[in-house]
Amino acid sequence: MYIMLNRVWTRLIFVSLVLLLAACSTTPYRYEPLDNFEVTKRAITKQQGQIQVSASVPSNEEAERILGFPIYKRGIQPVWLEITNNSPNRARFAHVSVDREYFSPLEVAYMHKKYFSKQGWLDMERYLMETAIPRTIPAGETRSGFIYTHAKTGTKSFNVDVFYTGTGDPVYEEFTFFVNVPGFVPDHATVDWKNLYDKDAIRDVSVDQLRTELSGLSCCTTNREGSGQGQPVNIVLVANGIEVLQSLLRAGWSETSYEKDDNYLNNIEYYFGRPPDAVFRKSRGRNTLTTDRNELSLWLAPLRNDGTGVWMGQIKHAIGQRYKINEIFFGAAQDPDIDDGRNFLLQNLWYSQSLLAVAYSNTGLAVPMGNPMLDFNDNAFFTDGGRIVMWLSGDPVALQDVRNFWWDDEAGFRREEP
Repeated sequence: MYIMLNRVWTRLIFVSLVLLLAACSTTPYRYEPLDNFEVTKRAITKQQGQIQVSASVPSNEEAERILGFPIYKRGIQPVWLEITNNSPNRARFAHVSVDREYFSPLEVAYMHKKYFSKQGWLDMERYLMETAIPRTIPAGETRSGFIYTHAKTGTKSFNVDVFYTGTGDPVYEEFTFFVNVPGFVPDHATVDWKNLYDKDAIRDVSVDQLRTELSGLSCCTTNREGSGQGQPVNIVLVANGIEVLQSLLRAGWSETSYEKDDNYLNNIEYYFGRPPDAVFRKSRGRNTLTTDRNELSLWLAPLRNDGTGVWMGQIKHAIGQRYKINEIFFGAAQDPDIDDGRNFLLQNLWYSQSLLAVAYSNTGLAVPMGNPMLDFNDNAFFTDGGRIVMWLSGDPVALQDVRNFWWDDEAGFRREEP
């Protein structure tokens, strides 16, 4: 009986596969014109020298209708560009400036050929080639089209480099874009920033006064009730909100959008009596199955440094589970050396040219490696007790131009030179 049932199921599966393949073999390629959507209308336009560039990113739904297949499911995100060359010389667009490992149009078509008949596949190849942004823009002309990049959650950050040719010396224009992608609402977009503090509660201080103010701030986070101690807050960022966002995006961090249910609120860390105002995540590599990541939580402080916002933060490095399904059931172990995440952020922001200045402050909680503490979630940690203060810039800063205020330099502080 079991053998007969097994044979029946096998035949049903076989027939289903045959029908599915037969359906695909007759499916033509269809798409909706780009002009039917708001993609080009919401494009951001920038100009440098004699080059003008407009950029926009379609949402998941828009991309599927414009291209005719679910491209985001394969981890690919199309970016629409329009480049105008007002110079008397031919210009060349560098695709690798947007994404060093971009996908070619025919590669994208091959990855999605299963959805269409053979003729549909050929039609898809032709359409993707015709709508791709070309490498060359003739003098006095405009070219537009898509480039296919790795998908990233939240605001899309990328560069566009355009070179002039025939000028003798190599000349190029570099554009930096931060594009909002419809369909994703990051955590920080849901915060009522204007009413976070009463105006009278916000103090504007100088650099020297900020050094003193840090000693009066709590060393660590708490749980939701305020009855349990969390981990040290050992990062201070000095920048306005847009500069924090641009600096972190340039450094490869991604926005998050957590569901604020009781499970989240009962396990997250609190500072200034509230959960993080913004959370950013940076994974290692492109493997989204692993839970190995750095997660940065930020709280806006009731302080301003010469009119600029001050943010308190902490990084946690998840190292425990190999796959997300394991994390759901067993949780993700954390690196107990919390200074490593702090120092990583410093180097990360410095190398991404987002760092204006740095200072070291011994105002945190020192916990020896030989006698680690447990936070309210029973995660062990140790630290030298130092905080790193970083002044950020939304525009790139040369590595050698970073200033060091040299606040504290005591023995035992594992100082990282930027």
